[in-house]
Amino acid sequence: MASKKGKFIVFEGIDGSGKTTQINLLKQKIENTGTKCLETREPSDGPVGVMIRQCLTGRMKMDEAALAALFAADRLDHINNSVNGLKSKIDEGISIISDRFVLSNYAYQSVKAPLEWVMELNRISLDTLRPDCHIYIDVDPEITLDRMQNGRFQTELFENKKRLTEVRNRYLELIEKLKETENIIVIDGNNSIEDISAEIWDKVAHFYK
Repeated sequence: MASKKGKFIVFEGIDGSGKTTQINLLKQKIENTGTKCLETREPSDGPVGVMIRQCLTGRMKMDEAALAALFAADRLDHINNSVNGLKSKIDEGISIISDRFVLSNYAYQSVKAPLEWVMELNRISLDTLRPDCHIYIDVDPEITLDRMQNGRFQTELFENKKRLTEVRNRYLELIEKLKETENIIVIDGNNSIEDISAEIWDKVAHFYK
């Protein structure tokens, strides 16, 4: 009998929305059910992801449309690479929690590049591996900027109020646009860490019963 596939859960939100904390808490809850669970992130730690991070930190300069294409290329490698590709892990029955996936690409890059083009760049990725759910943590950009300024030695390319506000608005538009085809869970990120964690578990616990 074929083994049961793992679940693929993606966290989304603007920078500083608290994704990392909630990913760690959810991973613990999943593992408490006896399910093996791995965390990952995008940009990935693969060769294309490393190049993207150099762009985000300003060490490399790149046109934003080219950057959008790099994100899509990194995602395909993240899914399919033979060393630690997500698809093979999920096929083995391992649950994956990813910090960002296609919605990030849509929301961040469509501020400067056409949304339909960015979506088409990612079509093969979604055809290959579609998340069981996207968890979007919604927080006001002013709050996230305060968090980042208190905890960072340097800021990245998109970490300013104007861009974060544009990206948040894009996320909300995308959630409305895609709600019929994607399982997107919207979480109020202004609540306490404990309340957010409890709400997330309430929404995904059925995957592990």
